[in-house]
Amino acid sequence: MSGLHGHLDLLACVDTEGRTILRRQSFSAPFHISKPHHDAGWLVVNLASPTPGLLAGDRVDVHVAVQPGARLLLTAPSASRIHTMRDGHAELRQEFHVAADGILDTWPEYLIPQAGSRYRQRSVLNVEPGGTLLWTESLAPGRTAAGEVFTFEELCIATDLHVGASHIARERYLLTRGSAAQRALLRHFPTPYYASLLCVSPNLSNADAAILQLGALHDEERAWIGVSRLAADVWAIKVVAAGSPELRQAIVAVRARLYAVLEMEPPSLRRVTGECPAQLCPEPCAKQNADAGENASATSPAPTTGAA
Repeated sequence: MSGLHGHLDLLACVDTEGRTILRRQSFSAPFHISKPHHDAGWLVVNLASPTPGLLAGDRVDVHVAVQPGARLLLTAPSASRIHTMRDGHAELRQEFHVAADGILDTWPEYLIPQAGSRYRQRSVLNVEPGGTLLWTESLAPGRTAAGEVFTFEELCIATDLHVGASHIARERYLLTRGSAAQRALLRHFPTPYYASLLCVSPNLSNADAAILQLGALHDEERAWIGVSRLAADVWAIKVVAAGSPELRQAIVAVRARLYAVLEMEPPSLRRVTGECPAQLCPEPCAKQNADAGENASATSPAPTTGAA
């Protein structure tokens, strides 16, 4: 089945003044790059979508490279939706490369697979030794406000992480209606939202105390959080939360602690995420606790992928 064939191709490097710039940029629908901005030493690129989402037959290819010294944060102002389809599937293939002394942070909005949809995603993450990657992706169980909870037909996600010559992580999961994997996600929450984070950095090698801090964020009633050390400089964090506000608050808290370990100041994303306006607080503050639920529900009645 024919459909939209979109692409995104970005190359981030540093200019003569040491600022991160996009040396190369090429994109087509469903992507549109809003005006990037610099903040806290980062180049922040918002990937907006002029389309309502992906339909059957749509295929999107993404290639992003970060050269030495560059700091690139990729985010999105709205969720990615996979629409209902009678047959066929939508597909995303993406490859990211981070050079030594390069830094890449990806934090898109939720992936929302709607009832009857089929979606396949393949992500290849390549990080050279000395490079830093913070990879965040999240999944909504469907349009929960419309009563959809795991009513999509198929969600197939594959992620491979390479650090230097080592194949550190190989994640594969297939969610189909009524499958054991779906039942596992429903075991604790009726509308579970899921997130997967991968962090690669030399700073992680001697940060055992931070692993304990991340584990302490686990909350039986709101968000289950697990942390694994995949290698000396690679951590994996998984989150299953009771709903959209709970997941967003958990992601904000996890990312705040990771930024503290990485010894970096987080930039302003210029969108509502549940974090404090100035920066992600190393410890949840009163404003964050009071406002995050309201902000999260206002921006995500339904929400880019994870692994079960």
